[in-house]
Amino acid sequence: MSEEAIVSATIRLTSYEENIQDVPVDVLVRTLSGLQQLVYLLATVQENRKVGHRFRVAQEIQQGYMVSCQIPKAGSYAIPITLKSSDNQLSLFNYYQQILQNIELLLNSVNEKKIDSFCEIFPDSSMRNRAFVEIRNLIPKTGNTWRLGFSLPNSNEVILSTDRAIAFIDEELTQDVPEDTITTVTGELIRIDFDKRTVVLRYPPTRKELECMYFEELEEKMIKNRRELIQATGQFTLDSEGHPTKLTNVSRIEAVDLSAIIIKEFDWKERRFVLDKSLNLVPYLDEETQQLMIVEEPELDIYVFAQTREQLVQEISEQLTFMWDTYAMALEESLTADAVKLSRNLKQKLREVK
Repeated sequence: MSEEAIVSATIRLTSYEENIQDVPVDVLVRTLSGLQQLVYLLATVQENRKVGHRFRVAQEIQQGYMVSCQIPKAGSYAIPITLKSSDNQLSLFNYYQQILQNIELLLNSVNEKKIDSFCEIFPDSSMRNRAFVEIRNLIPKTGNTWRLGFSLPNSNEVILSTDRAIAFIDEELTQDVPEDTITTVTGELIRIDFDKRTVVLRYPPTRKELECMYFEELEEKMIKNRRELIQATGQFTLDSEGHPTKLTNVSRIEAVDLSAIIIKEFDWKERRFVLDKSLNLVPYLDEETQQLMIVEEPELDIYVFAQTREQLVQEISEQLTFMWDTYAMALEESLTADAVKLSRNLKQKLREVK
């Protein structure tokens, strides 16, 4: 009987919050599901499998490259994972080892905002876009306290910077579309046509149906729940009144996420800030158009709005940095009474770190 092939790595979920003893199920499921799909993609390319017009994971790939989770380790939520052959094929060892090494390489590339490794591992642009989508899926969402780490035995841990990683992936998925023609539309899901690769939304400002033509890579993650608000990001066509009539090259389709945005630390350009106590900001949609997500925090004079959750977090970071420079760093005698109060609130709650 041949020996069993087995390789291992560790994924770790850590929180900015202190004394956190558990991980939300949706965060854990998101990470493990995205990791498994990324392994399938890498295995398909590594075994030189032919990929048809509609990508489907071959049954042999599913059986041979299934990720297993071991008993979680104490401390931060660290989960040992393994790839091992179900039929004792030692010949798979090198394949398994290369896949985990490629995951480490891709995650490092996302952190460093470099595309070369993706092009080398996924020469086909469609498969490359699928890899971007899966990595985006395994990263905890913007605006919560969780960070993802990945490590191989005897290697340094790769800790993903969520905001940086998501920004890089979104840029790559829309690189062929002029930036000034990209928008995000929020609407009620009416129907999905998988043959035509279109999603139809009801656009709240006009109550008209809006057709969105999506990238094929998104199909495996399509939202199937009817009558919920979703967001679609793509290239727009406008009518005479400035309303979108069609979206093409749609790179993202997802349910509107109005869960609390929790900020403990943030970066703005080359600067980093830490809050003594996390900001807990609950976004809401503007009543008139339902196209803008808004958050408010009167004590720190925060009032920002944006089309997407990621943009909202960026706006919050930019506004806090601006107020830090304008008020917290100013001499109090040069400020009005209200500005002095804001300055003291900022210095009490926020600090810039090197």
